[in-house]
Order: sequence, then structure tokens, then C-alpha cells
Amino acid sequence: MMKKRVRTALAAAAWAALIALPAAQQGLPKGTQQNPGTVKPGGGNYIVIGCVSREGQNYVITDGRATPPAKFRLDGDADLMRIHVGHTLEVGGGITPASGGGMATIKAQSVVYISPTCIKQK
Repeated sequence: MMKKRVRTALAAAAWAALIALPAAQQGLPKGTQQNPGTVKPGGGNYIVIGCVSREGQNYVITDGRATPPAKFRLDGDADLMRIHVGHTLEVGGGITPASGGGMATIKAQSVVYISPTCIKQK
């Protein structure tokens, strides 16, 4: 009886490993990138590379390449932005200038995942 339980447990563990292996090898979950590489800078399009955060109801990307770091409100798929809070992304698209003391907005037409972490700004 004990041997049967051990064999059943081993078979279940092997089955679970076989199912999980292909999912683990796929890398990024589906839907974490959007039109990668389709937006090139110029012609009204810009590339912003930075850390995604949430400020109130808005998703924001902070590009630390500028001094001081430039912040843009992200206009795009809220579910896609939500899963990338705390990640470094490359976002490409058109920028709408700030109005009324707010921040400029980038229309996320292209989203490329770069890192699961953000670089701390000085």
C-alpha cells in the first residue's frame, strides 16, 4: 500500500514538472509587450526608457537619462501598464505636451520589456 502511494506521488510530481516546464521556458508572459520595434524616433514619435510607477489613477514612466529625470504619463493599455509597475520599459509613441501644470503624456504605441527592476535615481 505504501509503495503504491509513493509511486502515485512520484507520478504526480513528474506530471506537474512536465506541464510546468514549457511554461517556464517561454520567458515573458504573453501580453507583456506591445508592437515591439514598430515605433522609430522621429516624425513626432519618441522613445522613452525608464521605470514604470503608479501615481494616483495614472501610470507614469520616469526616464532617468535626462537631468532632472523626465516623467511622462502613460496613455496605453492599463492592464499592460499595471503588470509592469516597478519594471524598466522602452515605450515608443507620440508625446502630448503638459497642460495646466500636469505632465506630458506619451501614447504607448510600442512597449518593450527591458528589466524586472528599476534603477534608483539619484
